[in-house]
Amino acid sequence: MAAQPESATEYLGAAVATAPEPNLRAEFGANLEANYPRLVAQLCMITLSPGEAQDLVQEAFARAWQRWGDIRELPDPTHWVRQMAVRGSNSRWRRLLSKLGRGKHTGEVPSDDPQHAAVLDALRQIPPYRRRALVLGDVAQLSLEEIADIEGIAPGVAEARLTHARRELNEFMAMQGPVPASPSHWEDM
Repeated sequence: MAAQPESATEYLGAAVATAPEPNLRAEFGANLEANYPRLVAQLCMITLSPGEAQDLVQEAFARAWQRWGDIRELPDPTHWVRQMAVRGSNSRWRRLLSKLGRGKHTGEVPSDDPQHAAVLDALRQIPPYRRRALVLGDVAQLSLEEIADIEGIAPGVAEARLTHARRELNEFMAMQGPVPASPSHWEDM
């Protein structure tokens, strides 16, 4: 007669996973709550679409939740989430859908604030790969090495993209002329 298993886990083998740490869900929720709005704002400046930005950040957080036990051990778990969202914005599939007029949320107005609208209009004139470098460097305040890591490029290329994007943004903003003052700011980006 075979020996009886000592526990249900031993009986069912690898099919039964151990319960996650009690604070895992709370820890993930706190990270999500603290970082979601800021990441959506950053991705909105990259994609120029609030709906697409929300989709990308939600997808990135969903991927993070699946591996939260490992991701939470990283020096900056939010960097991983941002990296996944930004890489998602650069996927060939999303660009193709965008060109076909799908995947964009119609009727969206990213901001009714004249200053925000002016910045978004200027950002719209900058090629996406430079716009990503600008937002990651100046809004998310990432280092050139972090930008290079996210984009899969050399730090020197990241620096060149950031320099060009800053110059282009300044040129486009100057062409727009003065923008009325507004009480709201994008301080939390």
